[in-house]
Amino acid sequence: MFGEKASDLIKDLLRNTNQTINAYRGEDVQQILEEMNALFDANQRDVQRNRQEESDNADILSVIQVRHAALLWNKRCLISYHYERLMRLKHLRWEFGGLLPNDVRTNLSENEISWFNSYCNNLSNYMSTLNEGRGIDLTLHSKAPKRLYIQVRCLVDYGDFELDDGTTAMFSKDSTHYLPLSQCEKLIHQGILEQIIT
Repeated sequence: MFGEKASDLIKDLLRNTNQTINAYRGEDVQQILEEMNALFDANQRDVQRNRQEESDNADILSVIQVRHAALLWNKRCLISYHYERLMRLKHLRWEFGGLLPNDVRTNLSENEISWFNSYCNNLSNYMSTLNEGRGIDLTLHSKAPKRLYIQVRCLVDYGDFELDDGTTAMFSKDSTHYLPLSQCEKLIHQGILEQIIT
């Protein structure tokens, strides 16, 4: 039946509500595109035949309309599938930065990886033009802080870390520190530090 594969793509996305990205279903996308081409070709043949016979056969026109509706359905589903995947990728960029985890990267198509790299470059270029050319990292401070200083635990041996005021902190595994949130948020996102909730 027309549109079943396209519906399956959307159902697959709806099952996965936690913003993760499942493996790209390239074979299914290709089969949907082939179905769309077959529907288009069949409609073209019937329209040409109808013109040559100079008749307005209601049965043929109904079949053409049904095929056209199926064609539009497939198109909508493909656009929705790809759009939702790109929005999830965009969300991951803001959450994790420019480096995707390997389990996510293996689930992407070549075009999605290319789009992600372009998006990262565009975002970096934009951020570097802000603040009179000095740049601002917009991925930090995505939520308003409740406190300016937080207690953090180091998860790995990182070494010396210089703060904005020039002081250094030695990050060794399992050491705890009381630091400005603005200084550690990036390291928390990278998995070097974790916030200690008290």
